[in-house]
Amino acid sequence: MSSRTNPPALHQPAIKAMLAACLFYAAFGGMIQWFPIWLIEEKGITGEELGLLISLAGLARIIVGPLTSAWAEGRADRRAPIRLLAAISLLALGGLWFAERYAINFGLALAIEISFWALIAFLEAALLRLTRPGLRPSYGFARGLASLSFVVGNVMVGMLVDRGGNVTIWWWLFLVTLGLLASAVMMAPERVQRTSEPPFGRRLADGFAMVKRPEFALLMFGCGLIQSGHQFYYIFGTKLWIDELAMSATLAGWLFALGATVEAAFLMLLAPRIEHVRPASLMLIGGLGALLRWSLMATAPSLTMILLLQTLHAVSFACTFLGAMRGIQQMWGDDRTPTAQMMFMALAAAPAQALASWIAGRVFDTGSGSAGYIAMVPVVAVGTLLVFILWRRKPVVVPA
Repeated sequence: MSSRTNPPALHQPAIKAMLAACLFYAAFGGMIQWFPIWLIEEKGITGEELGLLISLAGLARIIVGPLTSAWAEGRADRRAPIRLLAAISLLALGGLWFAERYAINFGLALAIEISFWALIAFLEAALLRLTRPGLRPSYGFARGLASLSFVVGNVMVGMLVDRGGNVTIWWWLFLVTLGLLASAVMMAPERVQRTSEPPFGRRLADGFAMVKRPEFALLMFGCGLIQSGHQFYYIFGTKLWIDELAMSATLAGWLFALGATVEAAFLMLLAPRIEHVRPASLMLIGGLGALLRWSLMATAPSLTMILLLQTLHAVSFACTFLGAMRGIQQMWGDDRTPTAQMMFMALAAAPAQALASWIAGRVFDTGSGSAGYIAMVPVVAVGTLLVFILWRRKPVVVPA
């Protein structure tokens, strides 16, 4: 008599968190590429002013991130920061529709750039918390679906702009963010039981003290540098494809989407099958893959080679990302992972991306073309060295 294994049960809290993450990344996919265009075309913000805005937002996240995480640690429900940041983003988007004065437009756009990026840490922490082995959906499936939502947002907004003009950018961002706020409200309650409540200043100091843990510092700065190596690709990759290979903007857009699609496939199909692999091993593989990817991209490859290299996004980004998320969860557990995520983003990822972006811009201005990708190799090499040191250390566990 044969026995049948029942499929894993559907975990409703995880499904609701997955919905919120998908809506966020659908908005995020429309925001990264199209929001700057809307600000320039509809609000009269110049390119130089836009660069200043994005730089200020990056610097502000270094300060706002730890403050937000310290505030969130004092809430009785883990949904609180997601609801707050989604509401701030929605209100700022609404205000931008009516605002006419430059200073107000600049301030509201800055608030959106800060609050939207801050959402990532809390949504990722919620997915990690609620997608447990033996339940459905798995973290890999949920995060992969969110990555596909990013592709959908990016492509859909482009199609909407072709049909209805730049005004459709704002409508997409506003309506999807409204859906995000609604989904955050509908997320299952996650009450936090605490025997005592330390003051805000103590919670803030405890957050910064996390960086003193050597393995966390190695993870933060190692993965931050590896992921920041994508900045030349993010900022100038599409333009270089169009200029150097004479491809259409549509083809360049789909080529960019290929990388995110492969990333999603890795997270959805492969990640659940490699839960036994150490997080540090995943980070190290990601760093080595990034070194290979940017070294080959610097050789001005053909379209066929670029198609193959785009599949390395599953390694250079997705593998590094998965290792970092799992590593943080192992180190800090459910209670402290949101704060650790925010510290990672604010103190490591944001400064590393700012540095890599500055290097990328300086190199691009020299007219080096695709050869400029080689400037990302030293950045990634330092990050890979740090995660190699982490890999040599004993595996970490949640503190008692």
